[in-house]
Amino acid sequence: MKLEAVHRKRTTVMSADVVGYAGLMAADAASTLGALLAHFRQIEALVRQFGGRIVDAPGDNLLVEFPDEARALSCALQVQRRLADTTRAASGRMRLQFRIGLHSGETLEHGGRLYGDAVNIAARLQAAAAPDGILLSEAVAERAAPHGYGGLVGLGSCWFKNVPYAVSTYRALI
Repeated sequence: MKLEAVHRKRTTVMSADVVGYAGLMAADAASTLGALLAHFRQIEALVRQFGGRIVDAPGDNLLVEFPDEARALSCALQVQRRLADTTRAASGRMRLQFRIGLHSGETLEHGGRLYGDAVNIAARLQAAAAPDGILLSEAVAERAAPHGYGGLVGLGSCWFKNVPYAVSTYRALI
C-alpha cells in the first residue's frame, strides 16, 4: 500500500444528512433509496455549481468541501430551497428532510479525504440543525456576511460532544 502525503489546508466543510433516515429505510428501503439518490443528484449539481467537491457520501450523509464560506452558505441555502421545491412538486412521494452544518477551519487531507476539527464541528452542527435547516459556526457567519448574506440568527455558544470548546452558532434563514 502506497502512503500518500498529508496536507494541511483551510477549507469550509458542509455536512448534510437526512432526518430519521434509519426509520425511513426500515419502513420502505426501496422508496427511501430512490428518493435519496434523486436528492443526491440535485445536491451534487449544486455543489459543482458553487465550486465545491463531495469528499464522502456514506449512507445518507454528504461531506462536502468548498473553497470559501460564501459559496458554502450559498450552496446550502440553494440545497434547502431546491429540495423544498422538489418536495412540494412531488405530491404523494416520500419527503426527505435534510439538516446541514457548516464550519470553516483547518483540515488534514489524505487520499482525497478530510480530517480534523472543521469536519468534526460541521458534523456536530449538522446533527443539531433543525429539519430542513442550516446551522453554521461563527467562522462561517463572519466571512459569509460581507458577501451580501445577512439572514443569520445568532444562537450563542453551544457545547458539542467531543469538542473541547464552545462553538458560536448561527441559524440561517432560508
